[in-house]
Formats: sequence, C-alpha cells, structure tokens
Amino acid sequence: MGFINNLINSLKDNFTMAEFSINGRMTVKSLRKQFKDAFGASLRVYKGAKFAPEDATLASIRSGENVKGGEFVCKGNLQVGNFEAKMKEMFGITVKVANSDNTKLASSNMTIAAAGREAVATDDWSNERLQCYFGDTLQDLLVAKGYGIEKKDFSKEVEDYYKNARYKRYGVIFNIYRTKGGKDVTFTIYMLDTYCYGIKYSGDVAKDKILEEAIDGVDPYVRLDKSWAGFGGPSPRHELNFKKMDSEGIDKLRNPTARAGFMNGVANEIDALIKKLVESFKKKGL
Repeated sequence: MGFINNLINSLKDNFTMAEFSINGRMTVKSLRKQFKDAFGASLRVYKGAKFAPEDATLASIRSGENVKGGEFVCKGNLQVGNFEAKMKEMFGITVKVANSDNTKLASSNMTIAAAGREAVATDDWSNERLQCYFGDTLQDLLVAKGYGIEKKDFSKEVEDYYKNARYKRYGVIFNIYRTKGGKDVTFTIYMLDTYCYGIKYSGDVAKDKILEEAIDGVDPYVRLDKSWAGFGGPSPRHELNFKKMDSEGIDKLRNPTARAGFMNGVANEIDALIKKLVESFKKKGL
C-alpha cells in the first residue's frame, strides 16, 4: 500500500506543479491539448454559445472591448473559477473546465489539478467490446438518419485486430448522391487505428476533377487524396485511438453515462459533413 500511496501522491504533485503559458496566438486545439497534457482535466472553449473551431486562434474568437491580451501562465494550483475568469479578462473568451473525460464540469472552487483527478464512472467493458459497440451503434444511428447502410457485424474483424500485429481495416460503404450522369457517389467509413472517411464514385472509378472540385474546401477535416476524391476523419472532439485506447473519446466510451451522447455526437458530425458534401455537389451541377 505504501508504494501505491506514494505513486498517487506523486501523480497529484505532478498535476499540481504543472504549468504552461497561454497567449492569443495559440489555436483552440493546441490550448485544449496542452491543458489536458498538463493537468489531466478537459477544457471546453466557446465562441458565443457554440464550441470554438479547433483551428481558430484565441485572438480570433475573442469578444469584448477591454481585453488585456499578453501571456498568462496557467498553473495546476489555480482555482477553476479564477482560471475561467482570467481567460475572459485576458483573452475575451469563455472557457469551462471539465473532468478528465469531459463529461462533468468542475466546481469553481476546486483547483485545476483536482479537476483532472476527479473520479470518472467506468465499467468493465473490454477493448473489443468497446470497439464493437462503436461500430454497431454508429451504423444504427446513421440508418436512423435515413442512410442506406447494409448493417455489418464487425466482431470477427475486431477479434482479428487484437490477435494480429497488423490492423486490417473494415467498415461500411453507402451511396450519398447520384450525379446527373447516373453515377453514384459513395461514402466509406472504415477503421484503422481510428475511424476515417473516404468519398469517391462507386465501382472502379475513384475520382475525377469535377468531383474533387466539389469536395475541395467543403470541410477542414476532409482533404483531396491520391486514392480518394476526398479523405478525412473526425474533429479532435470525436477522435478515437483504437490502437492505444487512450484518447478522450475512448474515455467517453468507457463511461456508461457518457457513451450514448458521444456516439450521437459522432453520428451528427458525419451526417453534417455528408449534407455539406451533397449541397456542394448540387451547387457544382454534379
């Protein structure tokens, strides 16, 4: 027990003594990552009533006239309420500190370090069960949104993944648009170390210039690719790491009170992307 107690106290000391500098040139993504790495707690950053874009700088999303600017050294022994007020005062942005899996806001009178150590409700689901749950639930949610997915059972693929050193990708393909020329544009969701998206014509023709032009610039997380007309993946808020099983999204899947909300967020993000793609196809006269 002495060793365990010493280890716990050491981790507490590390979070309490941790610190990093914040300035207006930082992106939202960088701020959230450094905050998580330093203190173990999650940080929600807002632009108005919505979450701020991950690639935006803090200076670009500020509001208010009397913003001090400059640099702010954030320390783990700072109270949550004081930190949130300081971010508003110096950078004109609204932030909220949450627990490690981002499912519960921290009390304003606790320290940032304590927020990162707050207990998270988890169950005893195995990595395999979590990955199967993700694949099954995502298909169900997208079918419920009206997509013509022929549902697949991924349990054998997931089992193979954990037995072999090399990861064999798997996933689903479904039509999202039919061109004026009668070609079907397909959307592929498949799993590697995380889950990815691919957009191309059905059959052997992967892409062409018109399709690429319709996809290019539609979404910051989708890019042109040599094998696809468009290729991308989730925003950092919905990322998963099936290889290390250590991402923020994995924490939410492990939490029985958070996993359904997380999965709805994933499905809504994919649905919104597809709708933007279809709107672009129409505008381009595809």
